[in-house]
Amino acid sequence: MTLIPKEIQSILRQISDVLLINGGFLSNPGLYTGEMGLVLFFFRYARFMQNELYSEYGFELIEKIQNRIHQDTPINYKQGLAGIGATIEYLVQNGYFDADTDEVLEDFDNRIFFTYNLSRLSSDEINDIGYYAAWRLSGNSTQKDKIRQIILPQTVIPDLYPKSTPDSLKEKTYSHCIDLIAKNDFWNKDMGLQDGLAGWGMSLMTELDGDNSWFSLLQDD
Repeated sequence: MTLIPKEIQSILRQISDVLLINGGFLSNPGLYTGEMGLVLFFFRYARFMQNELYSEYGFELIEKIQNRIHQDTPINYKQGLAGIGATIEYLVQNGYFDADTDEVLEDFDNRIFFTYNLSRLSSDEINDIGYYAAWRLSGNSTQKDKIRQIILPQTVIPDLYPKSTPDSLKEKTYSHCIDLIAKNDFWNKDMGLQDGLAGWGMSLMTELDGDNSWFSLLQDD
């Protein structure tokens, strides 16, 4: 099927409207199924549409996420601190907003790197910490040596770049989207990045402008 940009943009507007109305009611702050996935969408959509109003909503969601984080918030990547922190690092590195990530992520670093005895964590938790560490080490942090001393003896730091299309996104195309809409099986999807409307929106924007840098935020399937 030949891509029709105006039709894709119409679907993106509808996705944005749905997320604006319902995004504040998600049950968790995480990247894959929670509010941080919507933050990623709205900053990306603001740049795509050249409309800073969407960035302002993204900042509002970040503030809400910060207020929701507490001592029992999990450290894992998909639903917890590691994925939230990695997304903030990604947004700063890619020029979506200016910030000192050492300052913004100070509490994240303390919780993720300096609170736990990694030898007592599960292999999945250690891998999630390694993914967050990869993002912190790829930026301008002044904490790099300290992070390396803690992390490198106990986990492998993954390579963030380059990354091909993750398997979870290969069907998130305009053609498949139209098929789902025709079957009335699209607008009842979840809100988040993982198989939700935010993930579909991100994929459709990539289909239009080719910017796939955000793939590096997704762990290998």
